[in-house]
Amino acid sequence: MVDHPLGIRLVLSDMDGTILDSDRDISARTLAAVERLRQAHIPLALVSARAPAGVLPYVRKLGLEGPCAGFNGGVFFTPDGTILSSHHFSVEILHSIMVALATEQVEIWFQNEASWFVCDTQTPLALREHEVTGVIPQQVDALPIHSGSINRLIVSSEDIDLIARLEKVLGARFCDGASILRSAPHKLNITPFQATKGEAVRVLAGFYGVDSAQVAVLGDAPNDIPMLSVAGLGIAMGQAPDSVKKQARCVTKPPDEGGWAYAVDTFIMPTKKPASQG
Repeated sequence: MVDHPLGIRLVLSDMDGTILDSDRDISARTLAAVERLRQAHIPLALVSARAPAGVLPYVRKLGLEGPCAGFNGGVFFTPDGTILSSHHFSVEILHSIMVALATEQVEIWFQNEASWFVCDTQTPLALREHEVTGVIPQQVDALPIHSGSINRLIVSSEDIDLIARLEKVLGARFCDGASILRSAPHKLNITPFQATKGEAVRVLAGFYGVDSAQVAVLGDAPNDIPMLSVAGLGIAMGQAPDSVKKQARCVTKPPDEGGWAYAVDTFIMPTKKPASQG
């Protein structure tokens, strides 16, 4: 049993590998756990690396009523799709990152609140991303480096060792101007420095009128570490790498084993046993 002196008043959840199972769906068991939170008057919000368009179908399926976050905290929006706030790259930082990536054998995609820009929509990685998120890419001759309206840059490759190396190298080089973390072994998310899931905890706590110490979060990937480390209760999924689990207070089961619902019942709203008699 986990003791929460302040009580949990808000739950924030990552999507892929967390509240979504391997079929990218929300199980009946998870939906029932969400309903238990609702009955306890504990709101749920999603915090995802995805663009708003890739989050909103699940917001509606879950019946969420308050703000959620996309782009790792780079954009905040309501269930009807209204953008509340958004962080964009400066042209200078985006140009510098692109120069640093110029010799790397990777795919580079740009995203903003409304569009996903790629130079080739038919690569296996782009097709996989479309299948996962449901977002349709827009093919362009050149990425809009000078637009000043880009929320996220995605660096993708089947070479997961390369992506891990770039996370370290670029993260050290651009630590003052960007947040650079993997959301999957093959995919590196680069967002403006203030766009992290840790910042999303603070912003969403403010939206919902609670303290960060009263927030429980669930995640499974390196880009979830910032929110696991700042929330009152951080819960890592069972399949998460050790680097993620080390930042969590609790570890639950994998999503396909009912891990999300288990976390609600075991850590967020633990059943209190009656005191022994005698």
